Amino acid sequence: MDPAIRPWVEAWDDLDERFWSFVTWARSHLSPEELCWQPCPDVASIGFNLIHLAEMLDYYLHKVFQPDSTPVRWPLPTMARAAVDPGTYSELDDIVAYHRIVRPRYRAFLTTLTLADFARPLFGGRRSVGWAIAHIHEHESYHLGKCMLLRTLIRACCQE
Repeated sequence: MDPAIRPWVEAWDDLDERFWSFVTWARSHLSPEELCWQPCPDVASIGFNLIHLAEMLDYYLHKVFQPDSTPVRWPLPTMARAAVDPGTYSELDDIVAYHRIVRPRYRAFLTTLTLADFARPLFGGRRSVGWAIAHIHEHESYHLGKCMLLRTLIRACCQE
């Protein structure tokens, strides 16, 4: 592995550990109804956020980094512009199975990169591979944070 990429892999490993820790908690504390619970229609559920993270990795791996490859699942409804949570993402086992495929693939891809790859342009030169990697990591943090917030709200609103 390129030593310049090691901090990115370590950052991903930390995010991955946080993801699996949250999933472990969710498996033992949330019912299917709570997994797809929304505090209001405009706020996506934990289930939606978790499936979105898998779809994001699938999209970037197969549509951005390797555009001639086939995504694990298609279509990717949570990746649509202005996607709305239908309140139906209640199957944690299905969500986890998807993550067990795309998360290791993303990590493996990340370990193949070099610092020179990070500078390679994407999207007609508007963005770089480095931008996309950073975006994936920040997106992972953001949606895990949303799951943590929803966990707090579920405890306060639904388990009284």
